[in-house]
Amino acid sequence: MRALITWLAACLAAAALGAGGAGLAELPSARLGILLAGALVCGVAFVLWPWSVLPAGVIGGVGATTLLSDGHVTFVVEVHAGVLAVGCLALLARKVVSPGCDKPIRTVADGPMLGFAAFILLAAGYGLACGNTPHQVLIAGYEFAVVPAYFFLATHTLTSPQRLKAAGILYVVGAAVLAASDLTTPGRHGGLLSVLAIPPLLVAVGRLRGWRQVGLLLLIAGFTVDATLASYRAMWLVTGVALLILLIRGTASVRRGVAAAVITGALLTVSVATFSTGAQARSALVGQELHESAGYRAQEASIGLNAFTTRPLIGHGLGQSVPHVYLPDFAVTDIGPTYHVFYVMILANLGLVGLALMGWPLAQALRGALASRDGQALAFASLTCGFLAAAAFAGPTDGHWELGLLAALTLMSSRAGTGLAGSCSLGGTQ
Repeated sequence: MRALITWLAACLAAAALGAGGAGLAELPSARLGILLAGALVCGVAFVLWPWSVLPAGVIGGVGATTLLSDGHVTFVVEVHAGVLAVGCLALLARKVVSPGCDKPIRTVADGPMLGFAAFILLAAGYGLACGNTPHQVLIAGYEFAVVPAYFFLATHTLTSPQRLKAAGILYVVGAAVLAASDLTTPGRHGGLLSVLAIPPLLVAVGRLRGWRQVGLLLLIAGFTVDATLASYRAMWLVTGVALLILLIRGTASVRRGVAAAVITGALLTVSVATFSTGAQARSALVGQELHESAGYRAQEASIGLNAFTTRPLIGHGLGQSVPHVYLPDFAVTDIGPTYHVFYVMILANLGLVGLALMGWPLAQALRGALASRDGQALAFASLTCGFLAAAAFAGPTDGHWELGLLAALTLMSSRAGTGLAGSCSLGGTQ
């Protein structure tokens, strides 16, 4: 376990310190001091409450970048990875202080996910041997390493029903605050965070009655408004796929919850857009997004696919790029190692072997969950399917970390996936 956590911490810390080069160095000293103080506070909190690592990494990272920077993607990645690296170090500290604590949850996808992680390391060495620059190798490595990193962070921190519940509450509260604060301003991350919360809450709402059910429906409607006004077509696709699966596979109570949430969300969206000038401006961006073209995405994808066809099995290694390419109606630029189409990035950097190794643990997680008709496993599986579909159109700079997280949550929520391990606590939730 220590070796695995050390590997996760090293990958995340390397991305935090070097992926963008100058993001942290360009910050004023006062803001840099705030970040360091925040890292110290997070370290202490994570030692006491390890279940808070993932919600703090996702919500806190977005909050920090909103408060302390102009939203530059380099800074987003550095803060995001830095919080999680601190979490890994906190887990190591807990293991040293109390070796019997925090026994991880074992799942059927552990082996396949470890295989994918090992292949990433091999691809990094292969990329360097092919002449890819270390900086590009690091960027590509982070994009892929976040999938196993989030998977194993989940299985090592959310090791009991109490921890799962506490982490879920912390996430929902943080996401709701961000959604409310960003209601009148476009925010792609806000839309993503809201989308992640909707299907699990839809499953939960069918089990409640009275004012609790009404309150949860209003919360879901608020998340729906934020996702709708996020001007991010990939998130609309994720939501649509997830809701469709819930309607097809869910029980009658889940279907009623989906229908009620959609109706409430639509009414709330119309009301907010009618009475809020800020929301009206944000709504106008939705129309623009629908009419915007894909830009140079198709040309970029064709270049990546051409690189893939020359080495289809294992790709060109991490950091694959094609320098000084002219894109019609755009500019002369370098293509790779990241691509707007995530699957093109996988094929160009890792080839068919890398694609298969990433898909194997995800298939293991989905196989049993999609067969169930109720429960959170179906909710997380529906989200996984949605993000797999959206990956054909979107390759976010901070990586598709949600694929690793959702695979772990799907398995941990499924009775067939695993049995929750026992864990002790140095302070707080067991």
